[in-house]
Amino acid sequence: MNRRQFLRAGSAVPLAAAGVGAGQSMAAGATSRHPRGPRPIDGVIDHSSPGTALFTNQYLASVRTVMQSFAVDPQAGHVYVLQIVQANTPLPGDEPGDEAYARRTERGDLALTKLDSAGNRLGQMYLKFFGHGVSMGLERDGDQVHLWTEIDTLPNAAGDGRGSRLTRFQFSDGSVLDAERDSSLYRRELIAGATETTCNIDPVNDRLVMRYLKDGEFRYALFDLDHVKEERSSYQALFDVGTPAEVDGTFQGYASLGDHLYMLVGNGYNDDNPRPPEGTGNAALTTLRWSTDEVEAQSDELSGLELYRREPEGLTVAIVTPGHSGNERRGTARLYSGFATSAHESYDADRLCSIFYRSGRRR
Repeated sequence: MNRRQFLRAGSAVPLAAAGVGAGQSMAAGATSRHPRGPRPIDGVIDHSSPGTALFTNQYLASVRTVMQSFAVDPQAGHVYVLQIVQANTPLPGDEPGDEAYARRTERGDLALTKLDSAGNRLGQMYLKFFGHGVSMGLERDGDQVHLWTEIDTLPNAAGDGRGSRLTRFQFSDGSVLDAERDSSLYRRELIAGATETTCNIDPVNDRLVMRYLKDGEFRYALFDLDHVKEERSSYQALFDVGTPAEVDGTFQGYASLGDHLYMLVGNGYNDDNPRPPEGTGNAALTTLRWSTDEVEAQSDELSGLELYRREPEGLTVAIVTPGHSGNERRGTARLYSGFATSAHESYDADRLCSIFYRSGRRR
């Protein structure tokens, strides 16, 4: 059963009110190497209705390449967005021909833009030989903010650069990180033989989720973030699950919160995938429960239907409006969806950034 059949059949299961701990039984499709792992603080987010705009049609460092992923830091009011470096952008250490877009894509050269919560640009930096920027994570440690991305580009089957390891760094306006020339950059290889590795961070439970390709299959593994930050000879995943059959579109992003993994697919508007009034695009969101490896909910992503271009690009979770209830610190979890958009329908229009969110209560 594909996604459309799934929806037509009315098979979307209502979202649960609370999470299942990592120590409970799992379906055959998932594996756990920590049978008594800690019970996660969970927060189920309903994505059956359109999200609320954080901002729309904002400029990034490059205007000829689309956004690929993003991370949100509500505490500081900042948003970080990754994209491929556009053509004719010279960078330190370049050799002749490196400024061509095909070379940037092959090498995995990324631009990272820092915005405020209204979408105003605050700075930018560049990441050479990192990857495609399909996903990124944000880790807040007190006043320190660290970003997690892929690093060490290897070509995929199409010849495009994809990361083979993970890295952690801090934003520095105007700087350039060069993975080919700087062996001191932070690196983690969590699963031997994995390629096309990307990551995201569960900010509530301090867990890192990694999507990776191995033996011809894209899978997702969930790790304790503190363990990942330790230099170890090997790392054990809390869970490792395959891609659900229901996730049948062009993959565009993922995020994890407690016992739930969220996945985003879809394409930009085109003749076969029209914008309103002829259509509503093909973007879709899926929720999977880690501990059972079962799809719990699936819905069309209907945020920002009126925008031009509107290609889904990136998914992340962040916590806003922290407060206290008794002795327990609480906050509101938001699931953010990103879209590469334009201000008008011309193909030559600048590639812009739009981000929407949905709220769910932490459990």
